[in-house]
Amino acid sequence: MLLWIGPGLIAAAIVPYVIFLAGINIGKKLDEPPALTEYPKISIVISAYNEEAVIQERVKNILESSYPSDRYEVIFVDDCSSDNTKALVREAFERAGITYRIIANTERLGTTRSYNRAIEAAQYPIVVTTDADVFFERHALERLIARLLSDERIVAVCGDLHPLPEEGSHPAQMESAYRNYYGRMCTWESAVDSTYAFNGALVAFKRDLVTRIDDRQGADDANTAFEAIRRGFRAVYEPTALVYEDVPEEIRRQYRQKIRRATQLIEATIANLDLLRQRRPFSRFFYPLRIYMYLITPPLFLLGSVLFVAGLALTSPLLALGVLVLAVLAGYLWSSNTAVSFAMNQVYLVRGLLNLGTDTRVWESTSKKIRRV
Repeated sequence: MLLWIGPGLIAAAIVPYVIFLAGINIGKKLDEPPALTEYPKISIVISAYNEEAVIQERVKNILESSYPSDRYEVIFVDDCSSDNTKALVREAFERAGITYRIIANTERLGTTRSYNRAIEAAQYPIVVTTDADVFFERHALERLIARLLSDERIVAVCGDLHPLPEEGSHPAQMESAYRNYYGRMCTWESAVDSTYAFNGALVAFKRDLVTRIDDRQGADDANTAFEAIRRGFRAVYEPTALVYEDVPEEIRRQYRQKIRRATQLIEATIANLDLLRQRRPFSRFFYPLRIYMYLITPPLFLLGSVLFVAGLALTSPLLALGVLVLAVLAGYLWSSNTAVSFAMNQVYLVRGLLNLGTDTRVWESTSKKIRRV
């Protein structure tokens, strides 16, 4: 009986992924945004805690963007760093000739609350939030703003996040496989209506319509998207706005990072269930799919897997052992495989569900903190 129940639960668990797979391949496609004819002035916001190893290279990366440096200001929020981050970033801004302001928190606030301080201080109508330890592709910022201005119904946009191209570690390969599928899912949602599965590495929004990011619970990126959707507008994923991150080489460090992200995404998902009442494709179709993916799929998949192996062990212990060994080998040898990445992601989501109620607003960075020269 267990040999039938287990696969049945696994089949039920993957239903939303099958639907997304079909949508990715045969569904509506996102049109290219028109090129910018002029560059609007924007406020770029960075919040950082103990980023002295990468912060000067990060400022250099922004300066090397195709977006003209005289069309933006940078607001840097130092979240009580105990290292030399604040002095180094000031030095980098001065050397680069970038218009900047530094806000120094007097207590640890975490990313979202720091962003809200900066949004209040921003001069310009478009705000871009970005991490201190990621790196833009040269045209990413320009393409992000082009998408934001391409449709008056679009109020928030995020970029496409990937591991750094030179990363070859096991965790980086697994993350790359996950990001490849994740990005295509978000792009299909965006083509039809909206997505809230944003990447906090690079987000832009119109400040007159997103005046504040909910900082009580959930991720800053998802909450930015939800704020736009709540007001009846669109939140869109831009696949040509590429941004790269260091992925922890140690599985233990990546596990901590993924658990935190999973917890915050689930919190944001649960906190906005009232949006199901809206009459739009996002609320009637995509949001229910995401709820299923984050709240139902993970426990179903893991329970189904356990029951299947248990049923196999009752009939053939050696075969059950062989299946477990093959699963472990697959995870190690084929880390770039989408199926392996999917299975690992269910573990992270289950752990995120168990982690609900824990305050994840303030956290220690898990990036490798290797200075880039």
